[in-house]
Amino acid sequence: MNECDLRQLEITLPFPPRPHLSGARAQRHAQHWATRFGLLADERAHRRFESLGYGRFASYWCSGASFADLVLLAEWITLFFIFDDLQDAAVSEQRAGEYDSLRYRALDVIHRRPRSGAAESPVIAALENLCDRTYPRQIPSAARRFALNLEIWLMGHARENAFRASSTVPGPAEYPRLRRDACTVLPTVDLAEIAERAIIPDALYFGPAYQEIIATTADLMCWINDLHSLAVETETADPINLVTVLRSHRRLSLPEAVDAVRAMIADRVADNLAAVAAIRPEMDELQLSPQVRNAVLRCVRDCQSATAGMELWDRTDTVRFLGAAPARHLSSHC
Repeated sequence: MNECDLRQLEITLPFPPRPHLSGARAQRHAQHWATRFGLLADERAHRRFESLGYGRFASYWCSGASFADLVLLAEWITLFFIFDDLQDAAVSEQRAGEYDSLRYRALDVIHRRPRSGAAESPVIAALENLCDRTYPRQIPSAARRFALNLEIWLMGHARENAFRASSTVPGPAEYPRLRRDACTVLPTVDLAEIAERAIIPDALYFGPAYQEIIATTADLMCWINDLHSLAVETETADPINLVTVLRSHRRLSLPEAVDAVRAMIADRVADNLAAVAAIRPEMDELQLSPQVRNAVLRCVRDCQSATAGMELWDRTDTVRFLGAAPARHLSSHC
């Protein structure tokens, strides 16, 4: 086995991907939105955006949503990936301070802090547009959760960058939380709640079962992605990869580390299924209405669909892990 084999490595999951039938159309709308905010630099960027397929990935998060809600989710996911690319470029070019400044400006937008009114960069203007369209759709408690999860995501980027800047491989105990925080699963679960017209009470959201469903969804998506992206991340000496962590700290060979990650994925699948089973008694105890219960279960199904869909998308429907540098094809003014 070598790193180049891993993008074709299928990880079997016990739940199916459920794509929205309008995923391809949402992809086109997301591209139009990115163009409107100046996030795509030229015709090459437009061609690459279609090959990246962020809107098609979004379709796995909400198979029954309205098209407008699917588009909103696709635009958020587009923005999340653009931030990831800007983060990668800043680290590789030793411009981490510039990315920190971008994070601080993004946090101002997320927390609705007044700003000077000076012209913003395209990516910050795009973030403001999405926040303006998203927060009014949420009840106050859900909006607070969403803002917190966006902040956790950006703080996760800062922590990842600290490891990268020091050329340090995080330890096996540190890595899962580091990776979970820096991914975008937490805020995307909140967006799926909007798409499902679900109002999940804090008592259930912060309860053990739903928190474990979110955590296992994040871990599964991150660790599966670590297998599929390993060839690119080995080429760039990126320490933020579970295979790299296990090879470095447990002195495993590549096949041994891959087998260990696959075993960890299987364990987290079991944890996810146990948490899904446990959510029903928690809803019983809270005496939730049938309408709320059904909406919660749709959100849970969406998490499983997105996990399986991302595994398929990673392997077959995006060029993201083919070794190119996506940030080079974005607007230089992000």
